[in-house]
Amino acid sequence: MKKVFSLLCLLIVSYTYAQDYKFGKISKKELLETSNPKDSEAHATILFVKEEVHFQYTDNEGFIVVKEVHKRIKIYDKEGVDWATEIVPFYDNGTSNVEDLSELKGYTYYLKDGKIEKDKLDKDNVFKEETNQYWGQLKFTMPNITDGCIVEFKYRKESPFIAVDDIDLQYDIPVKKLEFNARIPEYFYFNKYLNPKAKYAVRITESERNRVENLTSSQRSGGGGFSNTKTSFENSKWEFKETEYKVDLEDVPALKEEPYVDNMDVYRATIKWEYAMYNGPDRSVKKYSTDWESVIKTIYDNSSFGGQLSKTGYFEKDIDALLVNVSDNTERISLIYNFVKSKVAWNEFLGHYAENGVKKAYNEGSGNVGDINLMLTAMLRYAGLNANPVLISTKSNGIPLYPTRNGFNYVISAVEITNGIILLDASDRYSMPNVLPSRAINWQGRIVREHGSSAWIDLMNPVSGEENYTLQYKINPDFSIDGRVFVQLKNSEAMSFRAKYSNMGDDERLRGLEKDKGEIEISDYVVKNEDDLGNPSIQYSYTYALENAVESIGNQFYISPMLFYATTENSFKQETRDYPLDFTYPNTYNYNVSIMLPDGYEVETLPKSTKVRFNGEEGEFSYLSSVSANMVVLKVSFKLNRSFVIASDYDQFKQFYGMMVQKETEKMVLVKSSPKGTE
Repeated sequence: MKKVFSLLCLLIVSYTYAQDYKFGKISKKELLETSNPKDSEAHATILFVKEEVHFQYTDNEGFIVVKEVHKRIKIYDKEGVDWATEIVPFYDNGTSNVEDLSELKGYTYYLKDGKIEKDKLDKDNVFKEETNQYWGQLKFTMPNITDGCIVEFKYRKESPFIAVDDIDLQYDIPVKKLEFNARIPEYFYFNKYLNPKAKYAVRITESERNRVENLTSSQRSGGGGFSNTKTSFENSKWEFKETEYKVDLEDVPALKEEPYVDNMDVYRATIKWEYAMYNGPDRSVKKYSTDWESVIKTIYDNSSFGGQLSKTGYFEKDIDALLVNVSDNTERISLIYNFVKSKVAWNEFLGHYAENGVKKAYNEGSGNVGDINLMLTAMLRYAGLNANPVLISTKSNGIPLYPTRNGFNYVISAVEITNGIILLDASDRYSMPNVLPSRAINWQGRIVREHGSSAWIDLMNPVSGEENYTLQYKINPDFSIDGRVFVQLKNSEAMSFRAKYSNMGDDERLRGLEKDKGEIEISDYVVKNEDDLGNPSIQYSYTYALENAVESIGNQFYISPMLFYATTENSFKQETRDYPLDFTYPNTYNYNVSIMLPDGYEVETLPKSTKVRFNGEEGEFSYLSSVSANMVVLKVSFKLNRSFVIASDYDQFKQFYGMMVQKETEKMVLVKSSPKGTE
């Protein structure tokens, strides 16, 4: 009897606890909570999130996809206020079939005089925005956000397109309770993938259930695919099976940012869904993403992709005039590449499909990434070059680890030559052959050759950047310093310089140069090759006067030989690391330093020469020092031959980098010279 009573109590407690998640059932305990008991650094916590997906059927519309969302979020302080805003993406292909958001309801709860008060979400705080030709977003912000409040909202999204949104199972803040449920009819086959790069492990349970639909009409039109599906039956009842997928989680840890990770979403626990095949009750079959060949064929056959590559009439006269008497292929590539960059400006929209169409973009001088780089590919082919588009997923879009159309959101052009491949992105004004903007360097790209065949190409070994610094200076008798700097930037570093300073005046540039260099005054600033976009190298120089760079202690004088170019702090302070370091480009930094000592002084102590490697050939730091008469010469080099450092090598890299900091900040010691004839 005692056991039965205990079990009954447990059931009552469990039932009461479950009721807390019903919409509107906010407790004082939740409102009084001042921090997450398992993550004191969190500025907000998702108390409860539930997402449900099912396929609703009606005689008039066929199947539509319904997604219902309920979220309850605790905001502890002002740093967590962003979680009071929700963004719901929706697809709009410009037809009468549109995604619709309904049943939006939300409240902000707070305590006032010990009582729970609430403010309702107002329609004036709900906005609809267009993000590109095919996508928009509905955005709303909850009212009256204060420290300690709770926001709660729910909504329903209906879509005529057969697709299931990716489901996040981990957020940037902790989650106390998460539920997900999807029910998919047997006619729609989806590939589903748990992110293999996620550290947080998740289990999906699957079960099969019977479903019955009552039909009011015996005449149905056949259909299938991405749009709503209708079929015909003789009976008044339609029986079929559907698969149910469930996830039930508690105390999900936050996905916390780490430095030198461009996109933390790559490591987020997520379920990704890809509509692979329709197998209808009338036995009609349509395949979409069962393998990479199917994915590429679907993309290539789209008129906004493959159809754009065959259009040439709009540019033929201009390209003929551009290439007259030019037979060298390297020059032809360069001329066409720079012509497209000057002819069509990027409108800041991504996309592997042409948004406006290549002809319209050409005539209007503006287009998305797809417009520009598909146009570039068509022109290169017209010029007799073996050019093909390369599908890419940008860093913000993640990595396509499985066959998926949605995994690509960008396209560049590739020219295959005898000894390799040249990658081109004309959407970025400052990019160069094989020097892509950072957004486009993400693991692998899929080159799509004529007639739809395809293959993977590596994007993770771009041309190395290079920075060369020549630092010359003399130390005056009063220990002020006069000097000159010569800098050469190559490849990605030249591209970054042009992008950063293109719209910046001389005064602003000088302020930027003087920042963090101590008591310095810079003059005679000169830049070369900045506007020559075909030149992979930029040079600039300046003179400077520097005060208080020499420290006096007794009869000794201390100075850091590299002055303001010394790396003074180790950026890598974490004890451990969960995710790789991503530097985007391999790079080399070279410093040649020449120092003229003041008359009557000599070097007592000079930092010793040293050389150290990181992980074999992946990195190297070299510090070579010498002194002759009144001249000190340093040659310092830091090389990273790979742009990626895996997490298991982090501790070794941290020590390697720390050693470089220690060496570059080591002081040279000067003393007065001994008079001749004395010891």
